[in-house]
Amino acid sequence: MTNQAQIDAIEQLLMAVLKINGMSLSVSTVFQKAEAALMGSDGPPGSTQKVDAANYLAHLKLQLK
Repeated sequence: MTNQAQIDAIEQLLMAVLKINGMSLSVSTVFQKAEAALMGSDGPPGSTQKVDAANYLAHLKLQLK
């Protein structure tokens, strides 16, 4: 996994948090939005990079449990 994949995952996670309205955040929703952004046109350019970033995002989600 590259550092760029980690950066892409964290960037999308942060953007998802900032875009959610309201004081109460659903962690599940935040991670879903971040993963969708990674896999879409906002994510990294290649499929390998997208998968690496999504895998790192999943790793981050596990760290919260």
